[in-house]
Amino acid sequence: MMLLFIVSSFSMEIFAQENLNALVKKCETLPSVDMNVVRERNTQTNKLEAKVISITIKDNQALINEFLDAFKKDEENALNAIEKKQGGVVSSLFYKFKNVSYSFSFGEQDFMGNKKQKEGCASVSVIY
Repeated sequence: MMLLFIVSSFSMEIFAQENLNALVKKCETLPSVDMNVVRERNTQTNKLEAKVISITIKDNQALINEFLDAFKKDEENALNAIEKKQGGVVSSLFYKFKNVSYSFSFGEQDFMGNKKQKEGCASVSVIY
C-alpha cells in the first residue's frame, strides 16, 4: 500500500505540468522562439541539469495561445497560481508546482529589460 502511494505521488509530480513541459520541448525547434538555458552541475549525478529556461516568443500568436491553454490545463495541479490582469485581459501568469515554477508575460523586452506590449510576443520562464 505504501509503495502504491509513493509511486502515485511521484507520477503526479511528473505529470503535474505535462502540457507546459511539452510546449517547452516544442519550443526548442521553432524559428519564432529564442531560448536560453542556464545549467548547473548536479553534484550527486555529476551531470549538467537545466536550472532556468528563458523563452522569448516573437510574432507567433498561435504559440502564445498554446501556452495559455497549457497553463489552464495544468492549473489544477499547481501549488500556487498567480494571474495578473490589466484592463480585464491577462497580462502575466505564474504557476508553482512541487519542483518547478513557470511564468508567462505578454510583450517584448528591450536590451535594458524594459517590457513593451507587442502583439504576438511573449516570454516564458521555467525555474527548477
